[in-house]
Amino acid sequence: MKKIFLLLALSLLFTMCKSKKTYIDSTGNTVTVTKRPDVQYRDDFKSVPAAQRDRLLKSMKATGKDYSVLIFTKEYKGEKITVTSNGKAIFTGNLISNLKTGIAEKTRIYNTTDTKVYDALTQKEVIIEAAEAQKHKFIYLLKNPADKEQPFMITYSNTLRPL
Repeated sequence: MKKIFLLLALSLLFTMCKSKKTYIDSTGNTVTVTKRPDVQYRDDFKSVPAAQRDRLLKSMKATGKDYSVLIFTKEYKGEKITVTSNGKAIFTGNLISNLKTGIAEKTRIYNTTDTKVYDALTQKEVIIEAAEAQKHKFIYLLKNPADKEQPFMITYSNTLRPL
């Protein structure tokens, strides 16, 4: 009976503990991630015709299977955003969301390595994991200013929304 109680207590202890992931951010500081961003997987929204999708992928040079397109969507108000992969900056810019289209910017990322997106205003980073990015061609990154701990929401999709 004591062994069962001890086993139950240990299993409860391990399920309650969160594993913390630490990494080096784009400025060289060690960052500990305690809360994962909200993630969605959607292909059920209105899409653009295949010809328009192919034209966009060709113009961004993202037609290969090693590339995905990162699209910054709503709630960007001029903050400096830096996208890095393998310690190299892929994209840096001050993003402002278009109120009519809801799109701020788009960039090509390598989906074979983890991609980090750093927001200088909130000083938070989100990691787009390579395992998920390889399964999806389009990754939408929404800024959620109401959530102070993790201000990003990621939507993985193989459907391109109208831009």
